[in-house]
Amino acid sequence: MRTKKDESGPGGELQFELKYCERCGGLWLRPAGGGQVYCAGCAGQMAELPPASHEVGRATMPKGPRWGVDHCDHDEEAQADLDAAEVWHE
Repeated sequence: MRTKKDESGPGGELQFELKYCERCGGLWLRPAGGGQVYCAGCAGQMAELPPASHEVGRATMPKGPRWGVDHCDHDEEAQADLDAAEVWHE
């Protein structure tokens, strides 16, 4: 197998790096500097999937009024639970 000069190591040998598959988590070796993120098995399965149907862009949160944020009765209940937990630990 022939390789480009910049892909080989000092003695002409190939360089590999340990990589985990970003789909299954399995470990495998890929050529140093390679861009593959999936193992061979998962790469085939991922290639069979249809392309993403959404546009890639900046995710934004919907804007609008925040109902009920200022009027919350849960703070008093949470404080009572914390006080009870402190008594139990003493």
